Amino acid sequence: MIDGSSAGTLRFELLGPVRAFRGDDPVDLGPLVQRAVLAVLLLHADRPVPVQEIVAALWNGDPPENGVDVVQRCIGGLRRALDPARTSLLTFTNEGYVLRVGENTLDTGLFRAALEQARAEHRTGDIGTGTDDIRRHLSLWQGEPMAGLTGRVFDSARARLNEERATASELLAVPTSTEPPPPAPPAPTRIEPPQPRSPAPTRVQPARPEPPAPTRIEPPRVADPAYPEAVDPWEGHDLLPPHSI
Repeated sequence: MIDGSSAGTLRFELLGPVRAFRGDDPVDLGPLVQRAVLAVLLLHADRPVPVQEIVAALWNGDPPENGVDVVQRCIGGLRRALDPARTSLLTFTNEGYVLRVGENTLDTGLFRAALEQARAEHRTGDIGTGTDDIRRHLSLWQGEPMAGLTGRVFDSARARLNEERATASELLAVPTSTEPPPPAPPAPTRIEPPQPRSPAPTRVQPARPEPPAPTRIEPPRVADPAYPEAVDPWEGHDLLPPHSI
């Protein structure tokens, strides 16, 4: 539900259950099949949709025999609910039914316009109202788009909307500040502790060779005349000494 509409203006929602509001008052859209017809027309807002295309979307290509009659009855019910004054809001042309919605009355249209503007802003780096609008519209999603409606047409449209929702969330996750980041603080200077100085190498004095011990010179031995040298009495004799016999 988008705020700011004047009283009496019709507004439509597909970002959640299919709903319509006149001012702030909800519009009774009737049974589920009638809301499904409205969803098909809103997915092709302001463009004609052939009756057979609506039938195929409602029954996923396998309609009952009275499928066309059911669609026509739903169109009548939507006219009474949405356009009781018969202002040609929902008309039939040679190409099919056309639901003419006013500007800023369909939530998917507003969401996609804001998404496109936000994309352009992020490409240029000039972040402004588009990003703010995306944030506001994301907060208005009421669960799965077109909740309760099944079939190939609704599943495909739901998948596209969910992809666009993921894109919008990614845009909001990107930093929006255009100011340059502050410079990084300088790395702290590492003060190395003083290294201990190695002591100067001790100079080793070579050992002085010791002088050789003086040679002691023995004086010549002189025979003491008081004690003459012993004389072998047998020296120079051929006789054997007595103890040898």
